[in-house]
Amino acid sequence: MSTNVEIEAKILVTAEEFDKICVFLGVSAQDAVAQTNYYIDTTTSELRKYGFSLRVRERRNQFTLTLKSPLAEGTLEKNQPIGPRELHELRENGRFPTGTVTDFLRSLGFPVEQLTIRTQLTTWRIETTYEDRSLSLDKNVYSGITDYEVESEQSAIALAAETLKKLCQATGITYRPNKISKHARALKALS
Repeated sequence: MSTNVEIEAKILVTAEEFDKICVFLGVSAQDAVAQTNYYIDTTTSELRKYGFSLRVRERRNQFTLTLKSPLAEGTLEKNQPIGPRELHELRENGRFPTGTVTDFLRSLGFPVEQLTIRTQLTTWRIETTYEDRSLSLDKNVYSGITDYEVESEQSAIALAAETLKKLCQATGITYRPNKISKHARALKALS
């Protein structure tokens, strides 16, 4: 299992603004890589009640189980690779993968046998840079909804936000920070 801290700032943009940013950065939809996130919780959202989010990400035939928990700045991520069979068992039979994430959840008293895939979100992600800083341009599709998001991951939230503010200024787009995660948007779309 790997553990890392993710610090990122995000903005939601319209389809037209997304296209404008792509043109400005010299990227296109052909540069995108598809990934699907399968969001996991109990039917009563026990993990969300404690601020945790749990997903399996499928990208280029690789599968990663990730547990996220909030920090004062950023998010602590615990990642565990799994195989396609384990994802299939979770989707079809409700069997949660064994391993370090399961062990950690059990140590906190979470009933892993009650965890199930609640929803999924597919992202077409373009990874690029702006002023030598990493950016992700995401087209997200979930529950019949399509949205567009730009993420900047940096060593501090202020640096990540600064990158997005500069990008917005350079493209004539209003800077509107987004603090609602993909996970939260996908779950909200269920109701």
